[in-house]
Formats: sequence, C-alpha cells, structure tokens
Amino acid sequence: MLIEEVTGPDFRKVITSAPRDTIADVVDLLKEYSIGAVVVTADGRAIVGIISERDVVRHLATEQEGTLRLRVEELMTQNVLTCSVGDDIETVMATMTSGHFRHMPVIAADGGLVGIVSLGDLVDARLTELEASLRDSAGD
Repeated sequence: MLIEEVTGPDFRKVITSAPRDTIADVVDLLKEYSIGAVVVTADGRAIVGIISERDVVRHLATEQEGTLRLRVEELMTQNVLTCSVGDDIETVMATMTSGHFRHMPVIAADGGLVGIVSLGDLVDARLTELEASLRDSAGD
C-alpha cells in the first residue's frame, strides 16, 4: 500500500507555522486542531523544520520559564525526514519507528509540501488492509 492510498487524493489541510512564530502560537495550533505536530515553513511549501508536542514538553521539563516566548526555530527539528505519495507505507512506518517520531511530512515530486501522515494513520491503514485480506481469504 502506498502513502497516496492512505491519504487519498485530498490530503488533510497541513497546519504550518513560521520559524519566527512563538511556541505559544504552536501550542495554540496543536490544541485548536487536535494534532501532535506542526510543519515549519516560511513560504507554505519548502519545509524548514517540524515541531511536535513532544519537543515542547521536553523543553518545558528542563526550562519552564520563558518556553512559550521562544521562537519555533529555536526548538524545531531542522533535519526533517519526508516521504512522497509514491512511498510504501511499510517503509515509511519502519523509518518512523526506527527514528522514534510519529509525524512525517509528505512532499510532491517537485519537493513542495502536500501533506503529513502520522504513525497512527499508517497503522490504521495497514490494519484495514490486513482485515480486508483476511476477509478475502476466508471467502475463498
């Protein structure tokens, strides 16, 4: 199964943040959209980073004072691994599992941001695929 089969032709709207936004801005987005990560981009297409609820919580654990006033660029992960719509979900799941992260931006052939998938999205898709396979084999 490919990433495009998980997301369908219409990706969910990708919630983004600018590098100069504050962590407070990101926390508001995470809460408002009930999401776990925000892609960081200056122009809406080129990815410069990703920031997750985990990044915020880890910083809060060591330095509570002033965290919400920090700029996103100060806490974001800069070396972001991405996948494309044509990638196999099992490969993407393995990358996410080995890298210990739960969200991966999806890019188009031209390198522009087109979506984001979570490990949960991929697990759900894989389970659905396995259930369908079991139903098909039971019907034989």
